[in-house]
Amino acid sequence: MDETELGIQQIGPWRVDFNSGICTPVETNDKLSETTAVRLEPKSCQLLALLVARQGQLVSKEEIIASVWPDSYASDDTLARTLSRLRASLGDDPRAPNLIETLPKRGYRLLATVNSVQPPPADVGQRQTGSRHVLFFGIAALTAVALLSLFWWWTPENSQPEPTADLLARADDYYHQMRLADNEMAIALYEQQIELTPDAAIAYAGLANSLVQRVVRWSDAEPGGQVTLTQRVSSGELASAEKQQQLQRARVLAEKAVSLAPENAATLKALGFVLSAQGNYAEAIIVYERALQADENAWQVWLNKAELHEALGATELALDAYQRAFTAMSARYTEHEVQIRPWYAEVGNLLGDKYLQRQDLQQAESWYRRVLTFAPLHEQATLGLAVVLQQTGDKAGALRLCEDLQQRLQASYDCEQAIAERK
Repeated sequence: MDETELGIQQIGPWRVDFNSGICTPVETNDKLSETTAVRLEPKSCQLLALLVARQGQLVSKEEIIASVWPDSYASDDTLARTLSRLRASLGDDPRAPNLIETLPKRGYRLLATVNSVQPPPADVGQRQTGSRHVLFFGIAALTAVALLSLFWWWTPENSQPEPTADLLARADDYYHQMRLADNEMAIALYEQQIELTPDAAIAYAGLANSLVQRVVRWSDAEPGGQVTLTQRVSSGELASAEKQQQLQRARVLAEKAVSLAPENAATLKALGFVLSAQGNYAEAIIVYERALQADENAWQVWLNKAELHEALGATELALDAYQRAFTAMSARYTEHEVQIRPWYAEVGNLLGDKYLQRQDLQQAESWYRRVLTFAPLHEQATLGLAVVLQQTGDKAGALRLCEDLQQRLQASYDCEQAIAERK
C-alpha cells in the first residue's frame, strides 16, 4: 500500500505524518510531553502504515514482507529488526506493548486506537490587518516545507547508495573462515546489507553462497567435517526435499544477483556454486568460465571449477585449475589476507598431495616446501615432505623432520607410523 494515502493519523500518543514519516508526541500526553519529534525510517513507516490499515487485525509475517519488501529479499530477521527500530522510535516496550502486539510465529497487530487528524483551518482574519506579516510567514513556511521535502527525499534509502563496503567486507571475511558461527554471522550481515540497499548484487551473491555452505557443511549428523561439495552430491546427502528447497532459495538469490550485475565474477561465482550443489556440474562450469572472463584472479572460482573437473574425471584440467587458484590467491593475498589465509596453505598442500599421488616427487617436494615457507608448522605439509624425503632415500632426514615437528607441536604420535599413514 502507499502509506502517503493515510495522511496524518493519531496513533495512541503519537501524531504520525505518513507523508514525511515525522512522528510528534501528542501534547496532552504526560509520558511523552518532553519527547521530541522523531522521523521513522521508510521501511518502518511502511510497516506502521500496513498495521494501521489493518487496525486490530493480525497481519502475518508473510503478508508484511510481501507488502513492505515487494522487490527485494527480506527474511524474518529483517522484519524483526525493522519492527525493533519502529518500537524504539515510538517508545513501545515489546515486553509490555501499548502500540504493537507480537503474536509468536504468526505476525503482528496494532493495539493503539487510530484517529484521522485534519489540518487546522487558516485564520483568514489575519489577512486583513497583517498582510506583510502574512507574506513573510507564508514565505518562511513555504521555505520550511521545501527544505523538509528535500530532506525527506535525500535520505540514504531514497538516494540508493552504493553497498556499504565495510559491511560487505566483514560479511565476506566471516564467510571465508569455514566455521558455522562465522557462516551464520555472514548470513546476518548480508541480510542487513540487502535491507539497507535492496539492489546490492554482491550481498545477494554472498547470501546465496552462505546458504549453500550451510547446507553442504552443517546440515547433517557430522557438521563441519572435511567433506567436499561433490562428495555430498555424489553420496545423495543433498537430495532430500528440505535441502533441495534450501538450495532453490539460494538459487533465487544468486539469479537475482546475476540479474543486477550480469558480468560480475562474484555474482556468477554464486550462481555456479548453487548449480554445483544441485548437481548441474556442466552448467556450473560454463558459469564459472564466464566469471573468470570477468576476473581471472577470482581464486574461489578456480577452486570450485577444479573440484568439478576432478569429479568429472578431468584430472589434468583439475590440476591446472588448482594451480591457477594458488596463483590468483598469491596475487590477492595482501588485499584479502583475512579471506585467503585459511585457504592458502591448504591449497598448496593439496597440490603437493596431487603430485605425490602422481609420483612426481620433485614437484611434490617443491609445493610442500613452498607451504612451509609461510606456514612452518603445517603438519600435513611437513609429513608430506617427510614422505618425499623417505621415498628419495633420506629416511633419517624424514624422521628428523617429523620429530622436530612432534616436539614443537607437543604431539604424541609415532613418526614412522605417521609418515607411513601420510603416504
